[in-house]
Amino acid sequence: MADSEIFEGIKAFIEDKGLKGQGTIEADTPLLAWGILDSLTLARLTTHLEAEYGLTIPSGTNLGVRFKTLQDICDFVDELRGEDAAEAQSTGKS
Repeated sequence: MADSEIFEGIKAFIEDKGLKGQGTIEADTPLLAWGILDSLTLARLTTHLEAEYGLTIPSGTNLGVRFKTLQDICDFVDELRGEDAAEAQSTGKS
């Protein structure tokens, strides 16, 4: 899946669930500071990311740091995807 597809998918999810379809966000919109992501939306977003992109978000992840902006979230997803790919390669899974 291309990075632009991930960006647009996460953006659409946040605009739908966080803004209830009443606005748009940019890569640098402060999602937590502006209250776009509250605790319930954060829980929904983490579940969505795990299901949609086959990720496991480690327990203890500081979501307040990782989910400040849309770009931060996309960077985190890329990081986790890279770790999953490296793990699969080291164990011989594809």
